[in-house]
Amino acid sequence: MSDTQPEPSSSVPELDEDQVAAWLVAHPDFVARHPEAFEAQAIGHDAQGAASLIERQVARLRQTNRELAARFEELVGTARANEDRVVQLNRVARIMVGATEVDALIAALTDSLQQHFGVDATGVFLEGPARADINRILWLDDASAAHEALTHVRRRGKPICGELTAAQAKALFADGDDDAMFTSAAFIPLGRSEVRGAIVLASRDPQRFTPDMGTLFVELFGALLTATLARLIGDDAVA
Repeated sequence: MSDTQPEPSSSVPELDEDQVAAWLVAHPDFVARHPEAFEAQAIGHDAQGAASLIERQVARLRQTNRELAARFEELVGTARANEDRVVQLNRVARIMVGATEVDALIAALTDSLQQHFGVDATGVFLEGPARADINRILWLDDASAAHEALTHVRRRGKPICGELTAAQAKALFADGDDDAMFTSAAFIPLGRSEVRGAIVLASRDPQRFTPDMGTLFVELFGALLTATLARLIGDDAVA
């Protein structure tokens, strides 16, 4: 018979570290009530020579404060950018409301977008036969290069921002002497029940229009222009 006695089972339950941490967070006065527990902890010195838990807490609070300040500045920047977009949208909306003729409308929009929106070229494209009384709209047919260049936005039916290839620039802005210099663009569909064309805002700056930028304001711009064109040239053109 063996004289070996079974070891008594431990009465201390095994605790998960996350549970312990959560409990300590919920009871911040624990160390004050049980200083012996604090004395038993192995709290090393960091590279900056912090020698106490209080210093560590202060450093952590300062870091949190820096993160909150950076987040606040980011939110302020976003709010200012959105305010600028609202002002720009209101500006072009006033132009559309007062428009009585298509060519004058597009000329005024082009000037405003160049001055206030950082756009270097603007093109308006619609399906249908050319109209002798409208010169600033390029009328699309299935065989045209411009029709092909707008395939992606016509299929998606939503604004697309990003790279403008040299082939697209040539197809959409062939009358310009420097069309190849346009490197980014916002493709904004026009039409009510279906896409009947697009307005393209082009820039020489490759970062002016990027795939990750928000499209809410350009989508609203497209809806406003669709309604204005319907009023000026008839619902059939943008139905």
